[in-house]
Amino acid sequence: MIFSKKSLLLVFFLAVLVVMLAIPALQGIQRDPDDNEIRFTDDDSIRSLKFKIEKMRDVMRRDGDTFQIEINPAVLVPLDQLCTLKEGLKTVDSSLHEAKNPELNEALALPTSYTGYFTIPKDQMSCGSCWAFSTLGEVEAVILKNTGTTYDLSEQHMLDCNPYGYSCSGGWFAFGMCIPPNYPRLESCYPYVGVKQTCKTSCPSAGVYINNWYYIGTSSSVPTVTNIKNAIYNYGSVSAAVVVNTYFQAYSSGCFSRKVNGSVNHGIVLCGWNDTTPCSSGAWLLKNSWGTSWGTTAPGTTTRGFMWIQYGVAKVGYAACYAVY
Repeated sequence: MIFSKKSLLLVFFLAVLVVMLAIPALQGIQRDPDDNEIRFTDDDSIRSLKFKIEKMRDVMRRDGDTFQIEINPAVLVPLDQLCTLKEGLKTVDSSLHEAKNPELNEALALPTSYTGYFTIPKDQMSCGSCWAFSTLGEVEAVILKNTGTTYDLSEQHMLDCNPYGYSCSGGWFAFGMCIPPNYPRLESCYPYVGVKQTCKTSCPSAGVYINNWYYIGTSSSVPTVTNIKNAIYNYGSVSAAVVVNTYFQAYSSGCFSRKVNGSVNHGIVLCGWNDTTPCSSGAWLLKNSWGTSWGTTAPGTTTRGFMWIQYGVAKVGYAACYAVY
């Protein structure tokens, strides 16, 4: 078959056009993946998860990250299903709890490392109820500090019976569920199932409650490191928000120091700190709600479910708040 000069020029032009269009796509494949390119999905096979973890480790080596990641039960759940702390769902009286507490501004002679009060990390499962676990994790801690007694309070009761419309699809700190005339329930009577159900009224009060609660600063900012330390030291621990990404999701040990952009999406508990280890510039001891197969251990324990996260990373400490017993 004989092609005319005009036809050959047309073929050449089309070939050049195809190459030019393909270059950006090829660059996208070849460049190192970042936070926005790697996501765990509920369709991932073990092989797919291993591939993604290795790609993430390549990025971490490139960027000098020293923490460790692994396949854990949390990576089997899509991130937007796990992390549903939503600022837009703050209660109408939220601003009234913005503390004017001068003692938190005092330069106390605080230790360089401190492990506060906490109960064993629990598992929110695939329900986005981190807001309930963060709230009750702090309430359990302040009760433990003040009474010496460990209470296992019911997140399912808070999920089912809260009057704010909070659910597995989202919520905010719900301390109002622990202030009279509202009282928490015990886990033993009202066990967690990880799905919002009809509120049950058969379980009696746990017999404990808090008198009030306050933000360390405001409901829309990160307090200073000193103020958060003072609150942990005085009250046992604090509830707080953080920005979570897939690197956080796959964390297993070490100093989480990776820059994370975006809005806060997850409620956790800050229960201690260390100014030198494992982060040379200081780290919070963070208690999560993804079970004891996630994360690292807390000092003096063999129980996983914790993270060391560098001061100032991922907006950790955003809207930090505490209960008063």
